[in-house]
Amino acid sequence: KVSQTVQMKPDLTRDTAVYYPSIAALHEASNPVSRSASARRLDLSFLKLTTFWVLQAGNIIQSFGYFLPSTYLPSYSTTTVGLSSAMGTALVSLFNATSVVGGICLGMLCDRFAVSNILLFSSVGSALSVFLLWGMASSPQSESSQTAIALLTLFSIFYGFFAGGFSSTWSGIIKQITRDSPASLETGLVFGLLAGGRGIGNVISGPLSTVLIKQGSLSSSQAESAGTGFGTQYGTLILFTGITAVFGAWSWMWRYISSGVRCVGH
Repeated sequence: KVSQTVQMKPDLTRDTAVYYPSIAALHEASNPVSRSASARRLDLSFLKLTTFWVLQAGNIIQSFGYFLPSTYLPSYSTTTVGLSSAMGTALVSLFNATSVVGGICLGMLCDRFAVSNILLFSSVGSALSVFLLWGMASSPQSESSQTAIALLTLFSIFYGFFAGGFSSTWSGIIKQITRDSPASLETGLVFGLLAGGRGIGNVISGPLSTVLIKQGSLSSSQAESAGTGFGTQYGTLILFTGITAVFGAWSWMWRYISSGVRCVGH
C-alpha cells in the first residue's frame, strides 16, 4: 500500500500547469524574469563627449604613418643605403622587440600621469626619431655604410619604443573618458573602437604609401636634402611618417587650442 500511495501521488507542478493554466499564469506573473538579467541597453553616451573624439582623432592620425617604417625599412636599407636583406630584416625585428618594451613602459606611465602628457611624450619621441635618424640615414655615395647602419639601428630602437608603445596608452584614454563620462562606460566597446580606429589607419596607409613613394624626393636639387633620406624616393614618405607621429599628441594640442579659443571668446 505504501508503494501504491507513492506511485499515485500526483505531480502538483505538472498537473497544476495542465489542469489549471490560469493558476500557472499567475505564478509566472508573480515571479517575472528581470529585464536587466536578459538584456541590458547599450550605453553610447560617451560618443557625445569631445574627449573621446579628440583622443580617437590622434589615435587614427598616428596610425596613418605608424605602419610605414616596418613596411619600407627593409627596402630602404637595401636599395637606398646598400645594406644586405638580412640587415633589413634584423632592423624590423629590433623594432618589434623594442615595441614590447615601449608598451610596458608607456602603460606604466599612464597609470601615474595624465594620458595627454604620455601621448605627447610618445609622439615627440617618435617624430624626432623619424626626422633625425631615419631622415638622416643617407646613401653610401655620401656617407659610410657604418654610419647608415648606426642611424637605422638607433631609429629602430627609439621608434619602436616610442611609437610601438602608443597603443598601450589606450588604458589611460579609457580612464580619461570614464572620468568625463556621466554614465557607466562600456570599456570593452571603447577599446574596440580605438582598435578599429587604428585598423582604419592600417588599411588607408597601404594605398597612401604608394602615392607617397611615387611622389619621391622632397627636393633632390636642394643641398640640404642631398645625401639624406629626404633626398631619396622615400623622402615624402619619411616626412609624412614624422608629421603623423607629431599629431598623435592631438589631444595635448587640443587642450591648449581650446583654452586659447575660450580666452579669445571672452
